[in-house]
Amino acid sequence: MPKDDRYLSGQGKLFIIAGMQFGSEGKGAIASYLAPAMSLGVRTGAANAGHTIYFRDEKFTMRQIPTTWVNPDAKLMIGVGAMISLPVLLEEIALVERHLPIRGRLFIDRDAHVVQEEHIRTESQGDLDVRIGSTSAIAREGIGAATAAKVLRGASCLQVKDVPKLRAYSTDTVDMVNTELDLGQYVLLEGTQGLGLSLEHGKFPFVTSRDTSVSALAASIGVNHANFNTEVIGVVRTFPIRVAGSSGPFGPGSKEVSWEFVQRHARARTPIIEYTSVTKKVRRVATFSFEGFERACQVNRPTELAVTFADYLDWSVHERSRITPRVKDFLCRLEEIADVPVTLVKTGPRTTIDLDPYRQNMLRRLSA
Repeated sequence: MPKDDRYLSGQGKLFIIAGMQFGSEGKGAIASYLAPAMSLGVRTGAANAGHTIYFRDEKFTMRQIPTTWVNPDAKLMIGVGAMISLPVLLEEIALVERHLPIRGRLFIDRDAHVVQEEHIRTESQGDLDVRIGSTSAIAREGIGAATAAKVLRGASCLQVKDVPKLRAYSTDTVDMVNTELDLGQYVLLEGTQGLGLSLEHGKFPFVTSRDTSVSALAASIGVNHANFNTEVIGVVRTFPIRVAGSSGPFGPGSKEVSWEFVQRHARARTPIIEYTSVTKKVRRVATFSFEGFERACQVNRPTELAVTFADYLDWSVHERSRITPRVKDFLCRLEEIADVPVTLVKTGPRTTIDLDPYRQNMLRRLSA
């Protein structure tokens, strides 16, 4: 990466972390890795998506607050398109405050909507959990019902500016994020879920309640990303997952497998199994869909790729800063399809290989 291209241009820059599959690609880990370079971290979406990170050797699953909170100098923002689950948000505020200051750093758009008890009751009476494996319905969070009420302009809708407990954080984030970019700051937009779950681009009805593409993510915070110096980091898992239950098909050419299959493929001596971040149920897992990846590249247009769970291809790289031929072959195939480089590789929850030496050195200095 040239020194004057992405990080020292003197211009504001928008970094968008985009999921290229069905969520749980490891977007939070990539966002927290880049956090030291960012002035502002932004999140949208809802609390049915959990981003797992490690801070000071402690594991955190963030569902509303951007994982950029690990940088104490970064401002934090929840955008206008977010759907707020108040108990989750207040719990996360208290959680972060035990480690780093958050008051004066966190800003929530005054017009973002807030889930109400009525929405939770409505959703709990439906069949989304059985019919499409909705995590919101399983967890009885009311996110889908609240989103439907918003679209219908229902009387049950409530916005952040109307919630006393949130007034200290309430502001016009659209003006704030655009001003930050105009002033030359680096802004990290942490996408939730993945393109395969997009209401527009996923396999309906096995989708979430919003569009999860890069364009929609930017629009949901009030930014025209084509008007700024934007980098799109597409995050890709080696073995894509879906949530438990009747959560729908995987990508074309992809075959659902067992976690024992993944363990054998990786040649791992320890069991490999994953649970959903929010509902704690065993995830479904499948082989990689190169055709699905190609479509995600067509829609999201990543400028670089981050590959996670490389150790599922070869367990000898688990939590090590090395890439074996088996892993390299996979990375090369992705680069050939996307026509952009793989710049970040995760070989375990705590290990990130940065293939851009300049960025690696810069982040190391900023984190020191």
